[in-house]
Amino acid sequence: MSENKRSFWSSVPGLVTGMAGLLTGIVGLVTVLIQLNVIGGDKPGTPAATATTVANAGGTTATTEVGSFTVSPKPLTFGPTDSKVKTVTVKNTSDTASISLQPPRVTGDNAGQFSAAFDTCSSAPLRPNLSCTLKVTFAPDRPLGNYKATLQVQPAAGAVRAEEVQLTASTLLGG
Repeated sequence: MSENKRSFWSSVPGLVTGMAGLLTGIVGLVTVLIQLNVIGGDKPGTPAATATTVANAGGTTATTEVGSFTVSPKPLTFGPTDSKVKTVTVKNTSDTASISLQPPRVTGDNAGQFSAAFDTCSSAPLRPNLSCTLKVTFAPDRPLGNYKATLQVQPAAGAVRAEEVQLTASTLLGG
């Protein structure tokens, strides 16, 4: 009798093993190219994210690191003799990802007494470890009173959470 030996690579387990090896090699190459910033990177008007691909026995899983930021000071207080225009600093605390900001919003019961706008900040991406400022203006419509509102600083996209600054103001001396 003549034995008919088939190559391992022509069997189903051999084909699956070969495809898994090929897929792992491609994922590894793409990961290296992303880390070297050869592919991907910043596109105007969109926040950058650093993509990391992890290979495991069940396939590949892509995860994304989105930039983070802080806002200060918190809270922001306007006293009776203070300037009616103050600045809030936004700092991108990420080492790798840029963030884009939506125009700031003021909410709450006395929101109409305050306004906020880009100063040195803009909707253009804020690069890692850099800061910019927002201008907050207090313009009360009555001479005496205490006011409260909330400044919301929201990224344009991504999973980064909004930051809030409590705004308080008083036009009463001693209050």
